[in-house]
Amino acid sequence: MRFDDILVPTDFSESSSRALDYALSMASPEGEIYLLHVIDSDFLEEVSRNEIASVESVQEKLRQRAEETLDQIISKSSCNEPNTAKLNKMVVVGLPFVEILRIAKDLDFSLIVMGIRGKKGSIEKLFFGSTADKVLRATHIPVVCVPL
Repeated sequence: MRFDDILVPTDFSESSSRALDYALSMASPEGEIYLLHVIDSDFLEEVSRNEIASVESVQEKLRQRAEETLDQIISKSSCNEPNTAKLNKMVVVGLPFVEILRIAKDLDFSLIVMGIRGKKGSIEKLFFGSTADKVLRATHIPVVCVPL
């Protein structure tokens, strides 16, 4: 089965990289894959609360780093070859699971492909569930979770 539009949330972990590989194998040649990175607004609030730096400067630095990393992923991808899906990027600020759900619905994606092991610690996952768990519970769009 091939899909014309696939959303691949990424936190730049190895699991997210595997999810992209899987999405590439599922995309139709004329399709599009959107890599989505969400800058965590809770992290930005913590920066502000602890007066570590200005939220604007941290957000801009994180956005710039995310854009550069996404550009590197795209340039290394096999999507640049003929008869492969086009790879696009998006960087937004918010709660990761909320933004994934919002973008998937607003842009009417056919499929979400995501890794199930990201960068956050296991204590948070134990009490609150992972981002993948939250997306699975809340979406009506098919989701493929790729293990590490």
